[in-house]
Amino acid sequence: MNAEIKLELTENLEDYLYDIFEILKTAPIARIKDIAKKRNVKLSSAVIAAKSLAEKGLINYQKYEYITLTEKGLKIAKEIENKKKILYKFLTEILKVTPESAQRDAHKMEHDLSEETIKKIIEFTKNFKGIS
Repeated sequence: MNAEIKLELTENLEDYLYDIFEILKTAPIARIKDIAKKRNVKLSSAVIAAKSLAEKGLINYQKYEYITLTEKGLKIAKEIENKKKILYKFLTEILKVTPESAQRDAHKMEHDLSEETIKKIIEFTKNFKGIS
């Protein structure tokens, strides 16, 4: 992930960005109320996050308008998704963690592990013989 952008995003904003990405997988646009519902927060909290993501050039958002990802926002969201998938696979297929725990833990690990550690897990996972 681009280190400059990574430093600008708090864990919370990264989660908002990813949730918008998830909403847009099944809908052409996202609305503040969709985001607030998915994150179980008040509308005002979703508005603050949307404004911040828009200021960083990661989403297209104006008051009372629909939300879409910018090219930069989409790229970061896909990187987050890729990390989560790899960490989930590592946890479930190598460490044999339950899917429920793996999903929760992959989310935490994606936030807290260094890029170097994640790259090593990716390398290990790709080279591990027991994985299809």
